[in-house]
Amino acid sequence: MKKKFVLTLALVLVVAGTLVAATPIEVSGSFSAGYDFEFTAPTAGATGGTAELVTVLDFTGDFWKVSLANGTAVLLEDAFIPVAATAEIYLDKALAEQGVDMGDLAVTLHVGDDVSGSATTVLADPNDWAGGMSMATVTDNFGLTVKYSDLVEVYASVDPSLKALPMVISAKFMPIDGVDAAVGFTNDANGVIVSAAADIASLVGLEDIALSASVEDIYLLDAETNELNADVNAEVSGVGLWVAYQMTAAEVNKLAAKASYSTTVQDFGLSASFKAEMADLADIANTSTYTIEAGAGYAMGGVNYALDAAYVIDGTFTLSPSVSISF
Repeated sequence: MKKKFVLTLALVLVVAGTLVAATPIEVSGSFSAGYDFEFTAPTAGATGGTAELVTVLDFTGDFWKVSLANGTAVLLEDAFIPVAATAEIYLDKALAEQGVDMGDLAVTLHVGDDVSGSATTVLADPNDWAGGMSMATVTDNFGLTVKYSDLVEVYASVDPSLKALPMVISAKFMPIDGVDAAVGFTNDANGVIVSAAADIASLVGLEDIALSASVEDIYLLDAETNELNADVNAEVSGVGLWVAYQMTAAEVNKLAAKASYSTTVQDFGLSASFKAEMADLADIANTSTYTIEAGAGYAMGGVNYALDAAYVIDGTFTLSPSVSISF
């Protein structure tokens, strides 16, 4: 009886080990914690502590990948909680296994709780002004990506649970090295988005400087409104500079620019920057914000220690010590 139990247990362990080997689990993420000490006249000082754990958990197979959706809480004991997740199914690989060669064509099916409803855009958006264009009522949508070599990639998403069938379809084109373009449409917002990006440095053969530019236009057909975004980015020998422009749907013109420098001295990472942001070019005096930032960081024992400072001219001074761990 004892021998039979040992053999059964051994068989269970072998099967479990085979399943784990067949379905690798990839875990990555980061932990960060720190404080923000804010000093604003007439307030002497205010403190606020934060701690955040961000994890990415993927189960991968030869023909699929399952990822936990954003904001998912998992409790392994005492309660059963449905886990929101998204799956990517590589149909071209599955068909190849069945003897159907798709050549340079890759087809991926996206299903689950966190399928994107956003149109593809290639805008760099260094100032985080643009929100892109998405389906407004995403609930139970699924998506499909079709990619041909490195020339074109088409993404479509639809929510079949709603009578209006809200959907988005977009395509990204890579005609030559260093140039990307994208176009998209959604019937939910009845809008069109067009964008383009160019790696100018590679196009003209610059080796010691990074230089790129991108532009995006969003037009809503029903509202007859237009939003335009454009930016230029450059970096050389630790010195960075970007300029961003936006014309909002209300025809307000915005401009932002940032110059920065980063270097390493005796294993300490040092950085400094100056940013100017004008929320309305028609009223620069009353809508401009100027921010000076500086930071120092040091890595030891797999932990990154940092001390950052930011001063909004005629505004708040913030001192932020923090630690972070990536895994």
